[in-house]
Amino acid sequence: MLNLTDGRPAWRLGRHWAGWLALAAVVFAAAACDSAPETALPEDLAPDFELTLFENENHRKGELFALSEVEGPAVVNFWFPSCPPCVAEMPDFEEAFQAHKSDGIQFVGVQLLGLDTAADGQAFIDDIGVTYAVGPDETGDIVTSYEITGFPSTVFIDGDRRITRKWNGFLDAEKIEELIQELLTGDSAS
Repeated sequence: MLNLTDGRPAWRLGRHWAGWLALAAVVFAAAACDSAPETALPEDLAPDFELTLFENENHRKGELFALSEVEGPAVVNFWFPSCPPCVAEMPDFEEAFQAHKSDGIQFVGVQLLGLDTAADGQAFIDDIGVTYAVGPDETGDIVTSYEITGFPSTVFIDGDRRITRKWNGFLDAEKIEELIQELLTGDSAS
C-alpha cells in the first residue's frame, strides 16, 4: 500500500480530506445564507414535485406530497440538519405553520441529502417537533428544478402556482410573517 511521507496509508488521507470537504461544504452553506437574500420571480411557474414525507403528528411515514395537489399558496423551505441557519429557522417555520393553518397555506420542507441522511432528517424533525410536511429530496431533482444554490432557501408560491419570491438565506419569525403577508395579499413588491 502506498504510504505518505508522514507514514499514513493513502486511504486515511482520503478520509481526512473527505472530512475537511464536508466541513467546507457546511461553512459554504452557512456563508451562502448571508449573500443576496431575495429575488422576486413573479412570472415563473413553480415546478411540480412529489416528496415522500417523514412521519410527524400530521403525516404518515411514506405519505406522498405533490405540489400539483396543493390548493392555495405554498411555502417551500430547502434545508438540511447540519446547516446551522437551517436549524435556527425551523422553529419559526413551525410557528408560522401553526399560525397560518387556517389561511390555507401549505408548508413543506425539502431536505437536501448528502451531508445528512434521511434518518438524520427524521430524527431532527422529531427532536424539534416539526408538524408540517417534510421529506428528503432523494434524487436531488427538486433542489435542481428550483435552482437552489444555498441553504437555507425558501420559495413562496401563490395559489396560481407562480413563484412570487425566492429567499436565499436565513429567515427569522418577523421576516417569515412579512413574506407570508405578501403571499396572502398578493403584494410581492421587491
